[in-house]
Amino acid sequence: MREELLREIEIELEAIRRENEQTEQRRKEEISNLFPEIAALTRERENLVFGTLRDILRGGAKAEDLPEKMKQLNQQIRTKLEEKGYPADYLAPVYRCPICKDTGVIGETIKETCECVKKRYQAMLRRDLGLTGSEQQTFERFRDDVFSDEKAPGSNFSVREHMLLVKSNCEQWANQYPKCEKRDLLLYGPSGLGKTFLLHAMASRLIERNIPVLLVSAYDFLQTTRNEYFGGGNITDDLMNVQVLMIDDLGSEPMVQSVTVEQLFRVINGRQNKNLATVISTNLSLEEFKKRYTERIASRMTDIRNCKMLPLIGKDIRRCIQLTAKEADA
Repeated sequence: MREELLREIEIELEAIRRENEQTEQRRKEEISNLFPEIAALTRERENLVFGTLRDILRGGAKAEDLPEKMKQLNQQIRTKLEEKGYPADYLAPVYRCPICKDTGVIGETIKETCECVKKRYQAMLRRDLGLTGSEQQTFERFRDDVFSDEKAPGSNFSVREHMLLVKSNCEQWANQYPKCEKRDLLLYGPSGLGKTFLLHAMASRLIERNIPVLLVSAYDFLQTTRNEYFGGGNITDDLMNVQVLMIDDLGSEPMVQSVTVEQLFRVINGRQNKNLATVISTNLSLEEFKKRYTERIASRMTDIRNCKMLPLIGKDIRRCIQLTAKEADA
């Protein structure tokens, strides 16, 4: 997990706990001012706890006496609150997450991260990767109706059938990683066929499975590596060490002499040496990819032993979607 996101969650939990305490105190003061008889019962309950503990330490009262007395007092308080029109648990401790009580951890001896923190972390990852909003790009939202039923060139399959197969391969990879058949993926083909959509869908599925993923555009990748190259630094830990790195639209970034190719090679080669996954989408053909990024890089991303190559075919679907939207509005 990324440390900066975990720290952000810790700060949020601290704020939540403070807010909970303020809410509890405000409710106690409200009930105490309005209903002295309920306030008397709550004081009796507090005195029972501390008084019993003192008696136990002195060898007097027995620990087993406390639960039954506490149960009776709690029931009296709940009944009185309901009689006054309040929820029965109005004076109970306030938590947003009843499982971890807003601490973020569960377990007595072995501490584990609570599910609420995992969900918040996933939401933050989606936010940082641009995977939020009303038009989230997920496998469930994949539309095959925008693809043609015409036969793909040199194939017995239609364009739609081919794209459904590509989608199936991407979803299977995201469901099975790291136990998938091939570690790396290369999605290639003309623009407007849904490569970015599929990268976003895979990233969302990996996040659901708590697998660290970083999705960057080719331009942002270049900016990061170029700044470090000229600054004399090393390539960032995220690029080199994240479990899954996705680079979208490779080939659209400007070529910087002796920087783009060299830094891309360092990242891909370093990640493959660590058995970490790299997923790349590009509008280039395989020949164009090889020519632009040299044989060294092409050989690593077209090695069928470690990389699955998924060609996308058809016409730009963005125009189809726009036409469909206009028809719906008509």
